[in-house]
Amino acid sequence: MAGRLSLLTISLAVAVGAYFRPAILDQITAALHQHGVQLPFPISQPGPPPQPPSPPPTDTPTSCPPHAYTTQLISLDPLLIYITNFTTPAERTSLIATGLPLLEPSPIIGAPHLAQARTSWSAPLPDDDATVTCILSRAAAFLGPSLLTLGRDEMGSAQMVRYTAGQKFDVHTDWFARPRLLDEDGAAGRRRLYNRVATIFAVLEADGVEGGETWFPHVQAGEGEGWRALEGGTAFRAVPGNALFWVNLLASGTGDARTAHAGLPVEGGFKTALNIWPRVFFGPDA
Repeated sequence: MAGRLSLLTISLAVAVGAYFRPAILDQITAALHQHGVQLPFPISQPGPPPQPPSPPPTDTPTSCPPHAYTTQLISLDPLLIYITNFTTPAERTSLIATGLPLLEPSPIIGAPHLAQARTSWSAPLPDDDATVTCILSRAAAFLGPSLLTLGRDEMGSAQMVRYTAGQKFDVHTDWFARPRLLDEDGAAGRRRLYNRVATIFAVLEADGVEGGETWFPHVQAGEGEGWRALEGGTAFRAVPGNALFWVNLLASGTGDARTAHAGLPVEGGFKTALNIWPRVFFGPDA
């Protein structure tokens, strides 16, 4: 019985210590001592309540903030979507500052002999840059689960491209006629190939630009706020913040020739944009 009483009184003392003032606690402790009950620990006044954790510094963002954009369906087959307000002014400024020092003459993968067909400047952007990570995350959310298989496919890296006066990229497709092997996969002996299942082309700046439209000769969309009919196809103006999305591959996995497009020559000013090419993988190690 004494053991039960001691446990009960200890529990009571602990509860009281959490809710009563020190003066009342002294009275309760004295009363317990009169009954021969010695507490194995002192009853003390509770300390100040714990403070909430400090918010992370504002100059080191840990996530991509919510951002609203709108879409317009330009073509259902092939699928081509016009995206308004895909990036914010601050994001565009950050991406340009990151990419400008990295620019080099743009290559044509697998066809260096066609160098005169693409006369722009370009650079892959670092994957660990906070703004790049944010934009790739937004692009992945836009794609959803329909084009990429989780755990197999990848968003790939972002590439910045800049066109100055006289520069262009003749009619071409973003998909490869033959799926390619990543350098790191080749070095590791990994048996998988990839192709660019889709493209997101986002304009970052268009300072004083004349010309420089993105022309799809096989897509008819008529006239719109950001595009015009041109030679049987559609030419999209360079509007900072806006983007184009299209699917490069048919359901069979082969390239869709109707997605051929060109960066028309810039006649004045300059245009800076962002390429994102999600990758779908094939092969036994995919």
